[in-house]
Amino acid sequence: MEVFAKYLAGIDNTDHRDRTEEILAWVANKFPNLEPQIKWNKPTFTDHGTYIIMFAAAKNHLSILPEEKTMVLFADEIAQAGYSASSRLFRIQWSEPVNYELLEKIIEFNIKDKAENSNFWRK
Repeated sequence: MEVFAKYLAGIDNTDHRDRTEEILAWVANKFPNLEPQIKWNKPTFTDHGTYIIMFAAAKNHLSILPEEKTMVLFADEIAQAGYSASSRLFRIQWSEPVNYELLEKIIEFNIKDKAENSNFWRK
């Protein structure tokens, strides 16, 4: 998790920093084969050089960016979890619980769906 230390240190609100660190650590522990990296100044996890998921801390929420195809497939579940979303991301308000079961399904889908992908992004 050292790769994320500078990013986390830049989150001024300690509660937001701790929560972000907790979520990133959960991903790293749950999916040890994913490579933690900083891409576009954001915590990102990749698999064999392909994008799996990115996180971005904001004032009122943590954004989860799993790629547009994944957002479309999981749109109903994301809405049922109570998260607001756009075409490329969903937001977990700092006051909302993290639906780790949903996050796990999203990451597992991206890993399986991109297993044969040799590009960073889906084509």
